[in-house]
Amino acid sequence: MEYHKCKSYFLIFSILFWVIVPELAAQTGGYAGSFSRMGFSPRGMAMGNALTAVESEGIYGYYNPALAAKQTETIQVDLSTAALRFDRRLHMVKSHFQLPPSAGFSISLINASVNNIDGRSQSGYHTEFLSANELQIIGNFALRFSERIWGGLGLKYNYANLHKDVPNSSSIGIDAGVRLQITSSLAMGFAVFDLLSEQKLNTSELYGVETGDQSHRFPTRFISGISYDMSEKWLLSLDYEVRFQMEEVLRRPAMSDSETEPYRTIRENRSSHSRYLRMGTRYSIHERLTLRGGIQYQQFENENIFQPGAGFSLHLPYDRFSPSIDYAILREASLLSTMHVFAIRLNI
Repeated sequence: MEYHKCKSYFLIFSILFWVIVPELAAQTGGYAGSFSRMGFSPRGMAMGNALTAVESEGIYGYYNPALAAKQTETIQVDLSTAALRFDRRLHMVKSHFQLPPSAGFSISLINASVNNIDGRSQSGYHTEFLSANELQIIGNFALRFSERIWGGLGLKYNYANLHKDVPNSSSIGIDAGVRLQITSSLAMGFAVFDLLSEQKLNTSELYGVETGDQSHRFPTRFISGISYDMSEKWLLSLDYEVRFQMEEVLRRPAMSDSETEPYRTIRENRSSHSRYLRMGTRYSIHERLTLRGGIQYQQFENENIFQPGAGFSLHLPYDRFSPSIDYAILREASLLSTMHVFAIRLNI
């Protein structure tokens, strides 16, 4: 009977978002802070980043600040790194702390960098190799209002060092989320991310022209998710995201008949939003081996983009720290390359 209820919840969830949310042409690339939206850890990425309502994979406030409320007897530590093409680096670190009697705190760090950027003069001659670095530090605090209702808030610090002649950018962002345990097997989660997050740039020194401060807002994301335990070994999860973003558009109006009015370019701010569907599954085939799989769907300029992913965890036979090795492989949103993500999980 509970299995049929699960199928109904999944069906209703899908219909609500795919029918009620209007059809829109998505603009998913080129926005500030894109590194922070790639996902966190092999466990989350292998499951299509569909972890908004999932607490059994670990405490990842990155996916929902409310998950930091989970009660634990140890300090969970995750150390992750990703192998990417085109001289890019992505590193992730996370730790969780229990705050008796009914609270928890987790802190996460994401660092992304690009090295060996070929700098050239206006004449095309090589001048130097450049690099860019971005950092995001997230602190999540959550409370267990009851055994079934958790709520949390996240405060994040965004930092970017993009060029030696461009002042470093820093900003503060806010996340919020709740998790509801509907039945013993079914849970729902809701979260909003990157309120107030932005990237501030001033390229006056770089170009020798007074440009002033330019503010580029991070897309604001609203995510809903559900998870269902088919059995003690098998988990299914589903997330849906609506993402709102601002972009600057350059527009050149038709030339004026007046000889005194110069031909000019007009800068306009335009808002748009896009949508994402993510599905994931996890199956424990042995006490030492867990398999994961998932897929992310997004609409980009009226094209359907699918990002499949898969991975596993090896739970090592050591009582001290209960270590496990995690791995994931998935396609990037650009579809130009595949990324490999590795991590070690410790319980201190």
